[in-house]
Amino acid sequence: MSDANAPDRKPVILVVEDEPDERFLAASLLEETGFAVIEAETADHALAILNDRADEVSVVFSDVRTPGPIGGFELARIIGVTWPRVRVLLTSGDAGDQPSDLRVSATFIPKPWRAQDILAWVQEAAGLPPGGGPSVIGERRGD
Repeated sequence: MSDANAPDRKPVILVVEDEPDERFLAASLLEETGFAVIEAETADHALAILNDRADEVSVVFSDVRTPGPIGGFELARIIGVTWPRVRVLLTSGDAGDQPSDLRVSATFIPKPWRAQDILAWVQEAAGLPPGGGPSVIGERRGD
């Protein structure tokens, strides 16, 4: 098997979001900054993808509220047990969704999220060196 983080390969991010516009926004942002993206509408679909392609996926970026029997928090727990090297970033627009029992490698960012926050976290989670991977489109700041 090939290494998903080999220098000539783009890190793969699995975006799980049932709202088409939000899924498109997240996927486009990640693709335009150098990541490969796989999209899923539900946590069940995301688990099916991971069953087939977990060796390729570095990060799962999921909404907390997904249709079907499995939500984002449960998805994060399943990933933590089954594929512990895959990092998880959860997001929600509901103020009540503030997890206190997530595993260490899962992170929560409330909606509306900012592109630079998502990209910085995904870059670190995918194991890219600081400044060595994708960067935020249009963001050029002097130090």
